[in-house]
Amino acid sequence: MLHPVFSYRYNWTIIILFWIIHALIPAALLHYYAQLDWQSALIDGGVYSLFLILVGIALWFPIGYGPQKISISKKVNQNLLTGLVAVAIWLLLSGLSSRVLLANNPAYSELAFNVLPIRSLWGVEEFMMIMIMYHFFVFYRDLEEKRLLEEVLKKQVKESELKTLKAQLNPHFLFNSLNSVSALTIKQPESARHMISQLSELLRYSLSNKHTDLISLCKELENIGRYMEIEKVRFGDLLRYEEDVALECETCFVPAMILQPLYENAIKHGLYESLEAVTIKMGARVEAGDLHILITNNYDNASVSPRGAGLGLRHTVNILRNMYNRDGLLIAGGSNGEYIVHLIIPQNISNG
Repeated sequence: MLHPVFSYRYNWTIIILFWIIHALIPAALLHYYAQLDWQSALIDGGVYSLFLILVGIALWFPIGYGPQKISISKKVNQNLLTGLVAVAIWLLLSGLSSRVLLANNPAYSELAFNVLPIRSLWGVEEFMMIMIMYHFFVFYRDLEEKRLLEEVLKKQVKESELKTLKAQLNPHFLFNSLNSVSALTIKQPESARHMISQLSELLRYSLSNKHTDLISLCKELENIGRYMEIEKVRFGDLLRYEEDVALECETCFVPAMILQPLYENAIKHGLYESLEAVTIKMGARVEAGDLHILITNNYDNASVSPRGAGLGLRHTVNILRNMYNRDGLLIAGGSNGEYIVHLIIPQNISNG
Protein backbone atom coordinates (compact mmCIF):
# COMPACT_ATOMS: atom_id res chain seq x y z
CA MET A 1 0.00 0.00 0.00
CA LEU A 2 1.32 3.46 -0.91
CA HIS A 3 2.20 5.72 2.00
CA PRO A 4 -1.09 7.42 3.02
CA VAL A 5 0.57 10.84 3.04
CA PHE A 6 1.42 10.45 -0.66
CA SER A 7 -1.72 8.66 -1.83
CA TYR A 8 -3.86 11.75 -2.35
CA ARG A 9 -3.90 14.35 -5.06
CA TYR A 10 -3.29 17.41 -2.84
CA ASN A 11 -0.73 15.80 -0.51
CA TRP A 12 2.03 18.37 -0.98
CA THR A 13 -0.36 21.25 -0.32
CA ILE A 14 -1.47 19.59 2.92
CA ILE A 15 2.13 18.93 3.98
CA ILE A 16 3.16 22.55 3.34
CA LEU A 17 0.14 23.87 5.28
CA PHE A 18 0.92 21.47 8.13
CA TRP A 19 4.53 22.67 8.22
CA ILE A 20 3.57 26.36 8.20
CA ILE A 21 0.95 26.02 10.95
CA HIS A 22 3.18 23.90 13.20
CA ALA A 23 6.05 26.34 12.66
CA LEU A 24 4.07 29.53 13.37
CA ILE A 25 2.35 28.34 16.56
CA PRO A 26 5.53 27.52 18.58
CA ALA A 27 7.32 30.51 17.03
CA ALA A 28 4.58 32.86 18.23
CA LEU A 29 4.65 31.31 21.71
CA LEU A 30 8.43 31.64 21.93
CA HIS A 31 8.28 35.27 20.75
CA TYR A 32 5.46 36.50 22.98
CA TYR A 33 6.03 34.46 26.13
CA ALA A 34 9.80 33.79 26.04
CA GLN A 35 10.79 37.12 24.48
CA LEU A 36 12.71 35.39 21.64
CA ASP A 37 13.19 37.53 18.54
CA TRP A 38 11.00 36.68 15.55
CA GLN A 39 13.84 35.47 13.31
CA SER A 40 15.14 32.96 15.88
CA ALA A 41 11.59 31.92 16.82
CA LEU A 42 10.69 31.24 13.21
CA ILE A 43 13.88 29.23 12.62
CA ASP A 44 13.18 27.16 15.72
CA GLY A 45 9.54 26.59 14.76
CA GLY A 46 10.43 25.77 11.17
CA VAL A 47 13.10 23.22 12.15
CA TYR A 48 10.95 21.43 14.74
CA SER A 49 7.97 21.40 12.35
CA LEU A 50 10.12 20.02 9.51
CA PHE A 51 11.45 17.12 11.60
CA LEU A 52 7.95 16.53 12.98
CA ILE A 53 6.84 15.89 9.39
CA LEU A 54 9.85 13.73 8.49
CA VAL A 55 9.67 11.55 11.59
CA GLY A 56 5.87 11.41 11.27
CA ILE A 57 6.19 10.13 7.70
CA ALA A 58 8.73 7.51 8.80
CA LEU A 59 6.32 6.31 11.54
CA TRP A 60 4.16 4.71 8.86
CA PHE A 61 6.62 1.92 8.21
CA PRO A 62 6.62 0.25 11.65
CA ILE A 63 2.85 0.70 11.90
CA GLY A 64 1.79 -0.07 8.34
CA TYR A 65 4.21 -2.93 7.73
CA GLY A 66 4.71 -4.22 11.25
CA PRO A 67 3.13 -7.41 12.63
CA GLN A 68 -0.66 -7.09 12.70
CA LYS A 69 -1.78 -10.45 14.06
CA ILE A 70 -0.62 -9.93 17.65
CA SER A 71 -2.48 -9.55 20.94
CA ILE A 72 -3.90 -6.18 21.94
CA SER A 73 -1.53 -5.85 24.89
CA LYS A 74 1.50 -6.47 22.67
CA LYS A 75 0.18 -4.02 20.10
CA VAL A 76 -0.31 -1.32 22.77
CA ASN A 77 3.20 -1.86 24.14
CA GLN A 78 4.62 -1.84 20.63
CA ASN A 79 2.90 1.45 19.85
CA LEU A 80 3.99 3.07 23.11
CA LEU A 81 7.60 2.12 22.46
CA THR A 82 7.39 3.28 18.83
CA GLY A 83 5.87 6.60 19.90
CA LEU A 84 8.49 7.26 22.58
CA VAL A 85 11.33 6.44 20.17
CA ALA A 86 9.78 8.79 17.59
CA VAL A 87 9.54 11.64 20.13
CA ALA A 88 13.15 11.09 21.21
CA ILE A 89 14.43 11.07 17.61
CA TRP A 90 12.41 14.18 16.81
CA LEU A 91 13.72 16.10 19.81
CA LEU A 92 17.29 15.03 19.16
CA LEU A 93 17.36 15.91 15.45
CA SER A 94 15.42 19.14 15.87
CA GLY A 95 17.46 20.25 18.90
CA LEU A 96 20.82 19.66 17.25
CA SER A 97 19.76 21.36 14.00
CA SER A 98 18.32 24.39 15.81
CA ARG A 99 21.42 24.86 17.94
CA VAL A 100 23.61 24.76 14.83
CA LEU A 101 21.42 27.28 12.99
CA LEU A 102 21.11 29.56 16.05
CA ALA A 103 24.65 29.17 17.38
CA ASN A 104 25.10 32.94 17.29
CA ASN A 105 22.23 33.41 19.77
CA PRO A 106 23.63 32.53 23.24
CA ALA A 107 20.24 32.89 24.98
CA TYR A 108 18.62 30.26 22.76
CA SER A 109 20.39 27.22 24.25
CA GLU A 110 19.09 27.97 27.76
CA LEU A 111 15.61 28.73 26.44
CA ALA A 112 15.52 25.50 24.41
CA PHE A 113 16.43 23.51 27.54
CA ASN A 114 13.71 25.25 29.61
CA VAL A 115 10.90 24.56 27.09
CA LEU A 116 12.01 20.93 26.52
CA PRO A 117 9.35 19.38 28.86
CA ILE A 118 6.54 21.33 27.20
CA ARG A 119 7.91 20.49 23.77
CA SER A 120 8.10 16.80 24.71
CA LEU A 121 4.45 16.75 25.75
CA TRP A 122 3.51 18.53 22.54
CA GLY A 123 5.47 15.95 20.54
CA VAL A 124 3.75 13.07 22.35
CA GLU A 125 0.35 14.55 21.47
CA GLU A 126 1.31 15.17 17.82
CA PHE A 127 2.80 11.72 17.25
CA MET A 128 -0.14 10.08 19.01
CA MET A 129 -2.50 11.74 16.54
CA ILE A 130 -0.30 10.70 13.62
CA MET A 131 -0.21 7.10 14.84
CA ILE A 132 -3.99 7.03 15.29
CA MET A 133 -4.36 8.28 11.72
CA TYR A 134 -2.01 5.55 10.47
CA HIS A 135 -3.95 2.87 12.34
CA PHE A 136 -7.09 4.10 10.63
CA PHE A 137 -5.38 3.68 7.25
CA VAL A 138 -4.20 0.17 8.21
CA PHE A 139 -7.74 -0.76 9.20
CA TYR A 140 -9.10 0.64 5.95
CA ARG A 141 -6.37 -1.14 3.95
CA ASP A 142 -7.13 -4.49 5.58
CA LEU A 143 -10.86 -3.96 5.12
CA GLU A 144 -10.38 -3.15 1.43
CA GLU A 145 -8.12 -6.18 0.92
CA LYS A 146 -10.74 -8.43 2.52
CA ARG A 147 -13.44 -6.90 0.32
CA LEU A 148 -11.38 -7.44 -2.82
CA LEU A 149 -10.53 -11.00 -1.78
CA GLU A 150 -14.19 -11.69 -1.11
CA GLU A 151 -15.12 -10.37 -4.55
CA VAL A 152 -12.45 -12.57 -6.17
CA LEU A 153 -13.67 -15.62 -4.26
CA LYS A 154 -17.29 -14.88 -5.19
CA LYS A 155 -16.31 -14.53 -8.83
CA GLN A 156 -14.38 -17.81 -8.71
CA VAL A 157 -17.34 -19.56 -7.07
CA LYS A 158 -19.69 -18.22 -9.73
CA GLU A 159 -17.38 -19.28 -12.54
CA SER A 160 -17.06 -22.72 -10.96
CA GLU A 161 -20.83 -23.01 -10.67
CA LEU A 162 -21.31 -21.93 -14.28
CA LYS A 163 -18.71 -24.44 -15.49
CA THR A 164 -20.47 -27.16 -13.51
CA LEU A 165 -23.83 -26.17 -14.96
CA LYS A 166 -22.43 -26.22 -18.48
CA ALA A 167 -20.72 -29.56 -17.89
CA GLN A 168 -24.07 -30.98 -16.80
CA LEU A 169 -26.04 -29.34 -19.60
CA ASN A 170 -23.80 -30.33 -22.53
CA PRO A 171 -24.25 -34.11 -22.02
CA HIS A 172 -27.99 -33.53 -21.72
CA PHE A 173 -28.04 -31.73 -25.08
CA LEU A 174 -25.69 -34.25 -26.69
CA PHE A 175 -27.79 -37.20 -25.51
CA ASN A 176 -30.92 -35.73 -27.10
CA SER A 177 -29.12 -34.92 -30.37
CA LEU A 178 -27.53 -38.36 -30.69
CA ASN A 179 -30.94 -39.93 -30.18
CA SER A 180 -32.17 -37.90 -33.15
CA VAL A 181 -29.22 -39.04 -35.29
CA SER A 182 -29.78 -42.65 -34.26
CA ALA A 183 -33.35 -42.54 -35.51
CA LEU A 184 -32.17 -41.55 -39.02
CA THR A 185 -29.05 -43.64 -39.61
CA ILE A 186 -30.87 -46.62 -41.14
CA LYS A 187 -33.84 -45.14 -42.96
CA GLN A 188 -32.44 -41.72 -43.94
CA PRO A 189 -28.62 -41.88 -44.00
CA GLU A 190 -28.27 -38.67 -46.04
CA SER A 191 -30.36 -36.78 -43.49
CA ALA A 192 -28.32 -38.36 -40.73
CA ARG A 193 -25.05 -37.14 -42.29
CA HIS A 194 -26.48 -33.64 -42.65
CA MET A 195 -27.65 -33.80 -39.08
CA ILE A 196 -24.18 -34.84 -37.87
CA SER A 197 -22.68 -31.88 -39.76
CA GLN A 198 -25.11 -29.51 -38.06
CA LEU A 199 -24.42 -31.17 -34.73
CA SER A 200 -20.69 -30.59 -35.14
CA GLU A 201 -21.37 -26.89 -35.70
CA LEU A 202 -23.53 -26.82 -32.59
CA LEU A 203 -20.83 -28.47 -30.51
CA ARG A 204 -18.18 -26.11 -31.89
CA TYR A 205 -20.38 -23.17 -30.88
CA SER A 206 -20.92 -24.68 -27.43
CA LEU A 207 -17.22 -25.33 -26.81
CA SER A 208 -16.04 -21.95 -28.09
CA ASN A 209 -18.45 -19.96 -25.90
CA LYS A 210 -18.83 -19.91 -22.15
CA HIS A 211 -22.08 -19.08 -20.37
CA THR A 212 -20.22 -16.10 -18.92
CA ASP A 213 -19.68 -14.73 -22.46
CA LEU A 214 -22.12 -12.15 -23.72
CA ILE A 215 -22.84 -12.47 -27.43
CA SER A 216 -25.25 -10.75 -29.76
CA LEU A 217 -28.79 -12.05 -29.96
CA CYS A 218 -28.30 -12.55 -33.71
CA LYS A 219 -25.47 -15.07 -33.15
CA GLU A 220 -27.46 -16.91 -30.52
CA LEU A 221 -30.41 -17.16 -32.93
CA GLU A 222 -28.12 -18.51 -35.65
CA ASN A 223 -27.20 -21.33 -33.28
CA ILE A 224 -30.89 -21.89 -32.51
CA GLY A 225 -31.53 -22.14 -36.24
CA ARG A 226 -29.00 -24.98 -36.51
CA TYR A 227 -30.56 -26.73 -33.55
CA MET A 228 -34.07 -26.42 -34.94
CA GLU A 229 -32.90 -27.70 -38.34
CA ILE A 230 -31.57 -30.83 -36.62
CA GLU A 231 -34.84 -31.40 -34.81
CA LYS A 232 -36.90 -30.75 -37.93
CA VAL A 233 -35.03 -33.55 -39.70
CA ARG A 234 -36.38 -35.87 -37.05
CA PHE A 235 -39.88 -34.49 -36.57
CA GLY A 236 -40.54 -33.11 -40.06
CA ASP A 237 -43.77 -31.15 -40.43
CA LEU A 238 -44.71 -31.88 -36.83
CA LEU A 239 -42.30 -29.16 -35.74
CA ARG A 240 -42.74 -25.55 -36.78
CA TYR A 241 -40.69 -22.56 -35.78
CA GLU A 242 -41.49 -18.83 -35.96
CA GLU A 243 -39.47 -15.75 -35.00
CA ASP A 244 -40.61 -12.18 -34.34
CA VAL A 245 -37.61 -10.12 -33.27
CA ALA A 246 -37.91 -6.34 -32.99
CA LEU A 247 -35.27 -4.28 -34.81
CA GLU A 248 -33.82 -2.75 -31.62
CA CYS A 249 -33.02 -6.25 -30.32
CA GLU A 250 -30.19 -6.62 -32.84
CA THR A 251 -27.87 -4.62 -30.57
CA CYS A 252 -28.79 -6.63 -27.46
CA PHE A 253 -26.52 -9.18 -25.84
CA VAL A 254 -27.37 -12.46 -24.16
CA PRO A 255 -25.35 -15.14 -22.36
CA ALA A 256 -24.06 -17.72 -24.81
CA MET A 257 -26.12 -20.93 -25.02
CA ILE A 258 -28.93 -19.40 -22.94
CA LEU A 259 -31.76 -20.12 -25.41
CA GLN A 260 -31.09 -23.68 -26.48
CA PRO A 261 -32.26 -25.34 -23.22
CA LEU A 262 -35.52 -23.41 -23.55
CA TYR A 263 -36.12 -24.75 -27.06
CA GLU A 264 -35.25 -28.25 -25.88
CA ASN A 265 -37.83 -27.78 -23.15
CA ALA A 266 -40.43 -26.59 -25.68
CA ILE A 267 -39.86 -29.66 -27.86
CA LYS A 268 -40.00 -31.91 -24.81
CA HIS A 269 -43.33 -30.50 -23.64
CA GLY A 270 -44.79 -30.21 -27.09
CA LEU A 271 -43.66 -33.22 -29.13
CA TYR A 272 -42.22 -36.01 -27.03
CA GLU A 273 -45.62 -37.12 -25.76
CA SER A 274 -47.87 -35.92 -28.56
CA LEU A 275 -48.51 -36.72 -32.22
CA GLU A 276 -49.96 -33.30 -32.94
CA ALA A 277 -47.99 -30.61 -34.78
CA VAL A 278 -46.25 -28.16 -32.47
CA THR A 279 -45.38 -24.57 -33.27
CA ILE A 280 -42.61 -22.89 -31.29
CA LYS A 281 -42.85 -19.11 -31.41
CA MET A 282 -40.10 -16.79 -30.31
CA GLY A 283 -40.62 -13.05 -29.79
CA ALA A 284 -38.11 -10.46 -28.60
CA ARG A 285 -38.53 -6.84 -27.61
CA VAL A 286 -36.81 -4.22 -25.46
CA GLU A 287 -38.62 -2.80 -22.46
CA ALA A 288 -37.16 -0.39 -19.87
CA GLY A 289 -33.64 -1.17 -21.06
CA ASP A 290 -34.01 -4.95 -20.68
CA LEU A 291 -34.36 -7.57 -23.39
CA HIS A 292 -37.57 -9.57 -23.04
CA ILE A 293 -37.80 -12.90 -24.86
CA LEU A 294 -40.99 -14.97 -25.02
CA ILE A 295 -40.85 -18.58 -26.18
CA THR A 296 -44.22 -20.30 -26.51
CA ASN A 297 -45.35 -23.68 -27.75
CA ASN A 298 -48.64 -25.51 -27.88
CA TYR A 299 -49.00 -28.86 -26.11
CA ASP A 300 -51.50 -31.61 -25.49
CA ASN A 301 -53.33 -30.99 -22.22
CA ALA A 302 -54.21 -34.65 -21.91
CA SER A 303 -50.66 -36.02 -22.02
CA VAL A 304 -48.32 -33.34 -20.70
CA SER A 305 -48.05 -31.78 -17.26
CA PRO A 306 -46.14 -28.54 -17.89
CA ARG A 307 -44.54 -27.74 -14.55
CA GLY A 308 -41.41 -26.05 -15.87
CA ALA A 309 -39.12 -28.06 -13.58
CA GLY A 310 -36.90 -29.61 -16.26
CA LEU A 311 -33.10 -29.74 -16.09
CA GLY A 312 -32.67 -27.09 -18.78
CA LEU A 313 -34.97 -24.60 -17.09
CA ARG A 314 -33.37 -25.07 -13.67
CA HIS A 315 -29.91 -24.57 -15.11
CA THR A 316 -30.99 -21.49 -17.05
CA VAL A 317 -32.41 -19.95 -13.86
CA ASN A 318 -29.14 -20.65 -12.03
CA ILE A 319 -27.04 -19.18 -14.84
CA LEU A 320 -29.07 -15.96 -14.88
CA ARG A 321 -28.91 -15.65 -11.11
CA ASN A 322 -25.14 -16.09 -11.09
CA MET A 323 -24.53 -13.65 -13.93
CA TYR A 324 -26.90 -10.85 -12.96
CA ASN A 325 -27.36 -11.34 -9.19
CA ARG A 326 -31.11 -11.16 -9.64
CA ASP A 327 -34.02 -13.52 -9.29
CA GLY A 328 -37.15 -13.55 -11.40
CA LEU A 329 -35.36 -13.37 -14.75
CA LEU A 330 -37.10 -16.52 -16.02
CA ILE A 331 -40.81 -17.17 -15.63
CA ALA A 332 -42.30 -20.37 -17.05
CA GLY A 333 -45.71 -21.96 -16.96
CA GLY A 334 -48.47 -23.44 -19.07
CA SER A 335 -52.23 -23.23 -19.29
CA ASN A 336 -54.97 -23.75 -21.88
CA GLY A 337 -52.70 -25.77 -24.11
CA GLU A 338 -49.91 -23.17 -24.33
CA TYR A 339 -46.57 -23.24 -22.55
CA ILE A 340 -44.79 -19.88 -22.11
CA VAL A 341 -41.24 -19.10 -21.05
CA HIS A 342 -40.55 -15.42 -20.35
CA LEU A 343 -36.85 -14.57 -20.27
CA ILE A 344 -35.52 -11.18 -19.11
CA ILE A 345 -31.91 -10.27 -19.99
CA PRO A 346 -30.59 -7.04 -18.36
CA GLN A 347 -28.64 -4.87 -20.79
CA ASN A 348 -27.02 -2.44 -18.36
CA ILE A 349 -23.80 -4.45 -17.84
CA SER A 350 -20.55 -4.62 -19.76
CA ASN A 351 -20.69 -6.52 -22.99
CA GLY A 352 -17.00 -7.25 -22.91
